[in-house]
Amino acid sequence: MDGLAVEIRSYSGEVERHLHDFHQLILPCTGQLDIEIEHHAGRVTGGVAAFVAAGRDHTFVARPQDAVVVLDIPVKATPFPLSPFLAIGRDMQGLIDFLTARGRHARLSPSHSTAWAALMLDCLAQQQGMSDRLELAVRRATAFMQGRLADPIRVTDIARAEGLSPSRLHDAFVRRRATTPHAQLVAMRLDAATRLLAHSSLSIAEIAICTGHADQSTLTRIMRRERHITPAQLRRRLLQGSGENG
Repeated sequence: MDGLAVEIRSYSGEVERHLHDFHQLILPCTGQLDIEIEHHAGRVTGGVAAFVAAGRDHTFVARPQDAVVVLDIPVKATPFPLSPFLAIGRDMQGLIDFLTARGRHARLSPSHSTAWAALMLDCLAQQQGMSDRLELAVRRATAFMQGRLADPIRVTDIARAEGLSPSRLHDAFVRRRATTPHAQLVAMRLDAATRLLAHSSLSIAEIAICTGHADQSTLTRIMRRERHITPAQLRRRLLQGSGENG
């Protein structure tokens, strides 16, 4: 493709798979769109957009009544790399609101479409200027979590250690990892519990304490909610698998 193109699109409700030689920015309009971009899964909704780089295989699904704003971008028009999922800043949201206020079936004139797309790319470039600082903050926060999994830390403790407000830390994780600090901490604690269930003789109650859970029932409740299995069931499955492989 030669130029920028923007429109509001709806899809069939069936899982679709695309691959194209231009970049694509997908922004929420109404409802949501679930998308997987080469093993990075996420959802375009609320304050989260998706960026599909040229040549990246991606699958997605959205209900026919839902709609997204899609900006097709020639490769030469984006000299900066973007993460598969990124937070939508205030200026970006203003551009989305301008477009969606015209109605789902409205069409911009070519000149307005080009101007809108150029403004959106400017917003992305400004956000990208923050990316290195955000990435460093996320990595340092993740290391802080890893070193204190057994401690009763909260998101406010992590943010304070990094010299950030909780909202800025939340924004950094959404922009760089398409998740939240709390969700990251929960996942890391469950990963640690899984390793101990597989490779230690500690009781489940001891593993719960070692991985920052208040007690065995808390670990069981969170693991069932997040991974649809209990620690006891997981330990049996892991031990059976180890015995089969041995």
